[in-house]
Amino acid sequence: MIFRLAAQDQPPPTPQPPAPIEPTPSVTKPTVQMPPARPAAPPSTYDYDTGGDAISIEPFYWLTKSAPEIRQGHANQALDPGDLGFPGRSKDALGIDITVPTTRENSVEFRVFQVKAQGNSILGETEAFFGTLYAVGDVLATNYYVDNLKLSWNYLTYPYPSNHAKFRLKTLYELQYTKIGSSFDAPGDINAAPVTGIKSLILPTLGLGIEYHPIKRVRLEAKASGFAIPHHGDIYDGEASVVVTGYHFEISAGGRVFHFKTSPQADQYFTQTMWGPYLGLRFKNR
Repeated sequence: MIFRLAAQDQPPPTPQPPAPIEPTPSVTKPTVQMPPARPAAPPSTYDYDTGGDAISIEPFYWLTKSAPEIRQGHANQALDPGDLGFPGRSKDALGIDITVPTTRENSVEFRVFQVKAQGNSILGETEAFFGTLYAVGDVLATNYYVDNLKLSWNYLTYPYPSNHAKFRLKTLYELQYTKIGSSFDAPGDINAAPVTGIKSLILPTLGLGIEYHPIKRVRLEAKASGFAIPHHGDIYDGEASVVVTGYHFEISAGGRVFHFKTSPQADQYFTQTMWGPYLGLRFKNR
């Protein structure tokens, strides 16, 4: 009995607070380093409106009506050397111009054309052509053709880069080959035989070309070149035109002049100056 009372007099146990919970350590987030932004590409300064900036092919029609002359050369020993302005009306010249661009807004240009004609004349005196004698009063039938080939490097001299400049100056470095073939016959003269004569001329030519761009898709062009060897051959040509540019084509209209003289040191030589308006349609790759 005494033992039970002692047990009931003991105080109840004091509750213990719960053990503290350790906080979860913070996790450091990795730092992501982004690559620096690339600088914007500078705007292109190349100008595609200079003549010759695209691969192109241009057929052209040249309205020229001149005729060549044949004259006595220094090597001619004939008693009656022939001097004749070819009769007849020249047919219009047809040609083609091919352009390939190179670096620095320069270009290489190849041009070829031909003119030809035939006609009759009555000789007022006895004349010899290429060793064949024709009598006074003969009806002389003549034919001729003229071929010209020109290879040109068109070098943009000022300004470069053009940067849409209105005025541009080009230097022209060229090589030209000209060939003239002719035939003479007097069908009514049984003593006269037909004869042919061919002369050619190959010379370098130097020149200048200009471009002026008054408005977009329209430009004015002019160029001239030539070369001469004293007492030998000479050649020159020039042209001026208005060019209207489309998406894949250009239309050019203007005037052109071309002159040549073969060497007068030969037995006979030819000379001619052609001029007249022309029209061209150029197809290009851009």
